[in-house]
Parts: sequence; structure tokens; C-alpha cells
Amino acid sequence: MNGIILISLFLNFICIYLIVQLWKKLQQISNVKNTTDVSEDIEAILELFTQEMKEENENLRRLISDFAKNSSPKSTFGHDEATNDEKEDQNDADFTNEVAETETAKVVQLAKQGYNAEEIAKMLNRGKGEIELLLKFYA
Repeated sequence: MNGIILISLFLNFICIYLIVQLWKKLQQISNVKNTTDVSEDIEAILELFTQEMKEENENLRRLISDFAKNSSPKSTFGHDEATNDEKEDQNDADFTNEVAETETAKVVQLAKQGYNAEEIAKMLNRGKGEIELLLKFYA
């Protein structure tokens, strides 16, 4: 009788040990999966950021080329300087307005107004996941 009890206790300890080992393995697998999800989120955010930077650089290049086309040499130094300052102020204002109208700014503005990611996605005809990534990164 004592032998059966000892064998039963031994088997119970082995089962508990194996359960603990399986639990540790599951924790490791879930940590790897979470790391992969975070990596994918970061990659998507960086891709969106790069795309926005390209758009902003293109807008800046366009503004600079328009400014270069519109500027012409003047005969008086003081008058030329004042005119260029006015043009620079106007171009800076135009550039600021263009940047404010980017998709990210729209998303952040709508989020500040109280809309959730799903509502913003429907308004802007974008994916819900994309909007959530933008909000994670910028809001």
C-alpha cells in the first residue's frame, strides 16, 4: 500500500513539473509573438513617417522652385530686401498650411475632437489599423 502511495506522489510531482515547464514555454512563445507584433507596428509607423517626409520634401522643393521663379533682382537694395522678406513670409505661410493639411494632421485633429479610430478611418477612407498606428505614434 505504501508503495502505491509513493508512486502516486512521484507521478503527481512529475505532472506538476511538466505543467510548469509547458507554462514557461507558452510564456516564451507569447513574448516572441508580442515582440513580432511590436516590430511590425514599428515598421508600419516608420513606413508612414517616411512617406510623409517624402511628401513634405516634395512640397518644400516645389515652394523653393516657385520662389526662385518669382524672385527677380531689384535696383535698390533696401526695397529688394523688404520684398524678399514679404515673399518668404508668404511662402512660409503657404508651406505651413500645406503641412497642416496632411493626412496625419487630419487624423490627429479628428482624434482630438473625440472621434475613435474606426470613425476616422471611415471619414478618410483609410484602414482602421493604419489610423490606429498613426494615433499611437502621433497622439
